[in-house]
Amino acid sequence: MVAISRSNVRRVRRGNGGGGVLDMLDNIPYVSQLSSADRLLLLCGVALLGTVTFASVFLVSGIMTGSSSSTENNLANDPRLSPELRKMGLSDQALLRRGGGKRIVVGPHKLDSEENAVALDIIQILDCDALQDEMEREWNAVLDAKKLAKEDSERWQKEEEQWNNNGNNRRLQMELDSVQDAVEFDMGQQENGNGDGRDFMMDEMMVDDFGDMMGGGGEFGGGSDYFDNKTQLKLTARHLFCLAAEGITLPKSTTLDESDDPSIHCDIDNFETRESLLNLWSSARAQISEDIIKKTLGLVTEHKETLRGHDVHVWYPNKDQGSEGMLRVLNSAFEGSLTYNFDSEQAEDGQDDLYRFWDIPSQFVGENKLFVDVGSALGFTSMLMAYEYPRTTVVSIEPASPSWLIQNINFRCNLSEEQRSYVHPILAGVGTKHHDDNDSFTKFVWKPSMTTASRNWNIERDFDFGQDIELTVHLRTLRAILAEATPEDLPLGTPISVLNLDCEGCEYNLIPSMHETSFKSIGLILGRTNWGFIPTSKKPSSERAEDTHKRVCTHYNFARRCKECCDFPTLPVRPRLPSTTVVENGEFGDADVEDEANISSSALESKTVADVAGSMCDGFDAWAEENQLHDVPDDYGWNEMSAYVKMDSR
Repeated sequence: MVAISRSNVRRVRRGNGGGGVLDMLDNIPYVSQLSSADRLLLLCGVALLGTVTFASVFLVSGIMTGSSSSTENNLANDPRLSPELRKMGLSDQALLRRGGGKRIVVGPHKLDSEENAVALDIIQILDCDALQDEMEREWNAVLDAKKLAKEDSERWQKEEEQWNNNGNNRRLQMELDSVQDAVEFDMGQQENGNGDGRDFMMDEMMVDDFGDMMGGGGEFGGGSDYFDNKTQLKLTARHLFCLAAEGITLPKSTTLDESDDPSIHCDIDNFETRESLLNLWSSARAQISEDIIKKTLGLVTEHKETLRGHDVHVWYPNKDQGSEGMLRVLNSAFEGSLTYNFDSEQAEDGQDDLYRFWDIPSQFVGENKLFVDVGSALGFTSMLMAYEYPRTTVVSIEPASPSWLIQNINFRCNLSEEQRSYVHPILAGVGTKHHDDNDSFTKFVWKPSMTTASRNWNIERDFDFGQDIELTVHLRTLRAILAEATPEDLPLGTPISVLNLDCEGCEYNLIPSMHETSFKSIGLILGRTNWGFIPTSKKPSSERAEDTHKRVCTHYNFARRCKECCDFPTLPVRPRLPSTTVVENGEFGDADVEDEANISSSALESKTVADVAGSMCDGFDAWAEENQLHDVPDDYGWNEMSAYVKMDSR
């Protein structure tokens, strides 16, 4: 027997064609001691583990890639990320995590982080990119219309020259002569009783139409009016805010008169104005829903008006009868215009002695005086106070959020920064004092066709579902509103100098809830009562009405023109004080007297409602019965949570 030693055994190496993996395994410690079968099993296990690991990694990476692609697609349209930032090489998510985003620069100014965030929110909510595309399409249509109008005018001018040069004006004269003959014939028929005038009217229309066809007014070269309503680009408050956020750029013409280019008078190039609009957006977003903001801004356009000689560019919806009426009231008796008490209510003879917004006695306006405008609508009255009585603190209270938003635009676009510092707009309705937590609500209807009539007693059949907005209104006490609105302007406890009540019935909440001392401290109350206008099903109780009327009727304007005051004929009325004027040094003075010593005793003697009202109280008993002045037992209808009246039950 031969003993074989391991050292005497020569290992046979396999060729390159097979066993390469097994040869590699031979070099791994411990594995070389395994049999071929064990090595094969080990190899299969490693292969299986690798396959499972690879599949798992592939699956997870696929999910992550899909999620990342979806996120990147969403971020690709994110207005916060500009192309310049993406060139940095970082992912969109990384840019946002690092505080990256679009930096908005206005001229030499860069918006701070908060203003920048607000501007980006405007761009997103108002979809300013889509607005830019829409505006450019409309502008192209406007340019086409202007081009056609210009070509039309040039064509008529050319034809006029040809007619004059070729003597063809004789043909025109012949046609006109034939028309005139027909007219004379028809007139002769009428003289003989054979005509009814219709042929003569038609002949007149033929002449007018012929003149219009030749360019308007019977002369050549006047152009056509067909394009008048197509040659203007309609810019809304949506455009205003997108401009403030640098989200759009107004288009410009290159071949036509640049004076016709679309523009907004509100000076958004002024950085303070732009900044105030951004602050307004932030405040509005905290108090008003997106839908109401977008709908309101889309309805409102800029209008050039005057407020007693002050040129203003105010924002209100087109065909807003409320704004038109309010402007009539504020411009009453100015440079020969008619005098109006309210909206379309023209002043009657003998009402020249009513207090008006432009002649408030001097002791009630000026520095450290408080003017409270309850139901301020679009802010026109508050603006007039800022113009006419500088440094008078104005608290402008408006319950309807669309009107509150529009009035704030008007303040920012028309008042200086100093003037705005004295005007405090508050979004709230005035409730009673009986809510311990100072919070309650009601429902209103806001009508863009009548923005001065936001209330809860509009007739349901008048509701325009395409335009009108139903609102939930936050009610607060007047004391809480004033505490918020005038924390620094006035000394603590400053009484109300002038209270303007034009709030569609809220006087029946506000007046009865006031402490007697607070009410008596009010210097002057303007406005009106609304009992005769409120439908019966929505009237407050007769007891609440009596408390309200008995107080406000001690003030001259109410006793002079509110029929409800005739219920208290012997009630004393405060004397009518002299009006305000402005003397040369800019200080306030009295228009009718030089000093208090010259006020006649008859002017300040105590009078009753019967003395002041005069003939207004004729037929009062029938009016009171018709309007159920003494017959409403409770406040159930008044406090009903509905935005309108189901039927007109007066």
